[in-house]
Amino acid sequence: MQTDIEVNKQEELKEELKNFIVNVGWTHKIHIVRSDEYIYYSKLFKWIRIILAAFTSSGLIGILFDSQSYILKVVTAIFSFATVAMNGLDKAGDFEKLCLKEKNDANNFWKLRTDAESLLSKTVFSTESMGRIDQEFEELKRLRIQYNAGLLNVPAKTVKKASKLIHKRKDNGFCCKVQKKVKMISQLFSKF
Repeated sequence: MQTDIEVNKQEELKEELKNFIVNVGWTHKIHIVRSDEYIYYSKLFKWIRIILAAFTSSGLIGILFDSQSYILKVVTAIFSFATVAMNGLDKAGDFEKLCLKEKNDANNFWKLRTDAESLLSKTVFSTESMGRIDQEFEELKRLRIQYNAGLLNVPAKTVKKASKLIHKRKDNGFCCKVQKKVKMISQLFSKF
């Protein structure tokens, strides 16, 4: 039988774990959205570069047939410059590399979330000692601090977009998900 102090500690730990799950869930969603934005930028830059290269090539071919056209030469030079500029911006931005970093960061936070959900389950059903659960939770908090240090800053519009997705899809509705899991597990145990 648990003492009042142990019950209070267990309730306190449950609440702390729930907050942790919500926080890392938000961070995960924000960085997944940012990763998707980088994929979009990468594809957009590639299409723009292809189109600019096509116009540049067309202009060069046109110059071969009409070498006297000053306007064609100027337009071709502008498209050529724009192509070089887009190539430079794409290399400087390296959106594919940024996408992979954001996805990796998001995956780290997803792992923290699933580990915390597991600890919450252990806390609810007292399958391990509170001391052991507390130790594991401290490790998760240490990892979150470590992962936070490597995160890139995210624009406010990305956070808004992530927020809308979370609310629309109820992605961070851990209470409902955890309660369903708890209810399902309780039903399984009640049969024994």
